[in-house]
Amino acid sequence: MHEFRQFYARRVLRIFPIFYLVLGLAAVLNIPPIRQTFAWHAAFLTNFYIHFHGFNHPTNHFWSLAVEEQFYLAWPWVILLVSRRRLRAAIFVTIAIGPVFRLFFGLGTGSWATPYFPLSCLDTLGVGALLALRKDQIADPQSREYPFGKAGLLLGFAALGTFILLSAMHQGRIIGYAIFDVGAALLAGWVVLRASTGFRGPVGKLLEMKPLIYLGTISYGIYVYHNFIPSVMYKTLGFRSIADVLKLPYAWPLDSLPKGGIAVSVAALSWHFFERPINNLKRYFKYQGDRSPKRVAPSA
Repeated sequence: MHEFRQFYARRVLRIFPIFYLVLGLAAVLNIPPIRQTFAWHAAFLTNFYIHFHGFNHPTNHFWSLAVEEQFYLAWPWVILLVSRRRLRAAIFVTIAIGPVFRLFFGLGTGSWATPYFPLSCLDTLGVGALLALRKDQIADPQSREYPFGKAGLLLGFAALGTFILLSAMHQGRIIGYAIFDVGAALLAGWVVLRASTGFRGPVGKLLEMKPLIYLGTISYGIYVYHNFIPSVMYKTLGFRSIADVLKLPYAWPLDSLPKGGIAVSVAALSWHFFERPINNLKRYFKYQGDRSPKRVAPSA
């Protein structure tokens, strides 16, 4: 149980403080509809709220964080109860559940919110777990290849191509969306694995640029803050976007630059003065041994 305590303590330190800070500030500022929906978000049930009530609020992006937290409730138990020898097979079963659930639940209900359920995301989360497991097997060249080598790339591109062909059809669209995440996850898994071993040439130099590395460091803050910026602008300035001021129907490039700049600036301040001091407390919750959930669970 030591590993459980360390895992959950580290996740709480990284995820909870800024999340509840932003929810609290949004409630104090009375950004609609935070006060009316606060309990849903505070309990990490935003994805279920979207399913029942719609997808048109500044908290929309918290659906992915809700899925992550729901996954964290179950996945450490899989690591604890499944033997090391069978863990890889368990991860492949987990990956398979995602598209199967999206297909049958989507066809059965026609719900547009199907992708936001936790079972719908198990293929993407499972690929992340498989990548983490590969870190323990990095000495084996074949373990670095499958399923993120040429076969994985071809399967990923094939899935995305199938999605494009089916998306023009009515029922085919649901089938296509059931396939899309598998392809995207396989391609993303290949990129992450190659990045972990080091890209070479111009791509490697680009990814090693300090501004990009810094953006990665503060990326969680950007994620948490960015969707609230239009609402805060409206509260303080009386308009949500430059398009409102200029009366232009299409002004997203003009909107994206100032909003992006504000999001990065707020996230940078948040990281240095709020998140990093709390994050440094992780030193009191270090992992020990080889069977820690840190090695097989995606991190935020």
